[in-house]
Amino acid sequence: MTIEIGDLVRVRGSEWLGKPLGIVTEVKDLVHERSGEGYTAVTALVGTQSFTFSVRDFELVKKVERNE
Repeated sequence: MTIEIGDLVRVRGSEWLGKPLGIVTEVKDLVHERSGEGYTAVTALVGTQSFTFSVRDFELVKKVERNE
């Protein structure tokens, strides 16, 4: 299952954050210039701060409900 803008997520393994919940505000596919490896970066608003980590560093808590 992919993480999308609006989803509710929790940051994994970041005890200094206290594992709070956040709302995804941005998802970007990036490429590391030197290695050529691609990865997905996710930005989530946690409280009043935004954090950007690899998609692997987030745990999906709840998908956003879309009315289309």
